[in-house]
Amino acid sequence: MSPRRVLYLVIWCVLFIIFFISYKNSVIAAGPVISVTTSPVSLDLPLQPGTSATRTLQLKNNGTQPLQITMKLEVFGPHGQNGEAAISQPSPNDPSPSWVHFSPSSFIAQPGIWSSVQMTIQLPKSASLGYYYAVIFKPTIPNQPSSSLATNTIKGSNAILVLVDTGSANESRQIQIANFSASKRVYEYLPAEFSVTIHNEGNIYLAPTGSIFISRNSNPTHSIASININASEANVLPHSNRIFKATWSDGFPVFQPKLLDGQPVVTAKGQPVEQLVWDYSHVKGFRIGKYYAQLTLVFSNNGKVIPLTGQVSFWVIPWKLLIVGIVISVLLLIGLWVVCRSILKKVKRLRKK
Repeated sequence: MSPRRVLYLVIWCVLFIIFFISYKNSVIAAGPVISVTTSPVSLDLPLQPGTSATRTLQLKNNGTQPLQITMKLEVFGPHGQNGEAAISQPSPNDPSPSWVHFSPSSFIAQPGIWSSVQMTIQLPKSASLGYYYAVIFKPTIPNQPSSSLATNTIKGSNAILVLVDTGSANESRQIQIANFSASKRVYEYLPAEFSVTIHNEGNIYLAPTGSIFISRNSNPTHSIASININASEANVLPHSNRIFKATWSDGFPVFQPKLLDGQPVVTAKGQPVEQLVWDYSHVKGFRIGKYYAQLTLVFSNNGKVIPLTGQVSFWVIPWKLLIVGIVISVLLLIGLWVVCRSILKKVKRLRKK
């Protein structure tokens, strides 16, 4: 065998070994798929210092095999501009995790069955302000490969956020509307999308709720539609922002996400594709002109309801439809002018005769 053929053979062997190792590791890395559901999603718990409370947390194993679950306690705080919860490990100097106990602390979750865990929080008299716990249902996979590449896929929720409010006299409940805006100044057709940024400048979590009222003038008492804001009562954590979205889609015609086999169609950049829907049962919802969106939010401060307001205006101008209407009107006027001119010419001829 020539040296060149030997070299080719060695190269092919090396490539085959690399492919085999990569394939094997990719299979190992995939690991088993774990699907669990926890309830509730979050828990707001008013609790006075020096007292305790017990709440029931639940987990459902959506898989087909029993699953070993170990309870783990972490904390969470605001993250990024949106103020979404970010889970992290407690600081070594933080005593609050020692106030929490689980019964049982570990259990076997049988397939298709809800398993309950009792969470008890015992606050010392020195507790103050708010505490933010993240309860993790940590699965243990038996016979898990020791490879560093081995991972498991967890589908569904496996954490519950618990917010504790001690009702301290030192609490400062202060929020403000940092921004209220429409996504566009001018819409061709609905939907109109709104963004509300709430800033919590206090030291305890708050859950402002309210509505956006749509009207044809700046007086919100003559509204033609209302849209709920934060109907799920999501909390805004202290010293952070949180953005809430709302959509007004009651129009004719209206843009809706394009679906293919029940799935939304997206562009190459991952943006949803929209299509214009003409539902003639909503023809009374034809929108054109200037509109006002009046935001009204409320939150509780020591039993008092505090309102917050904001307003933004926008236009709905179906310009393509207007252009078509103008062109048709011009053509009709030209046709009418030609017909009238022809009739006048005939009348003049008859008079001359």
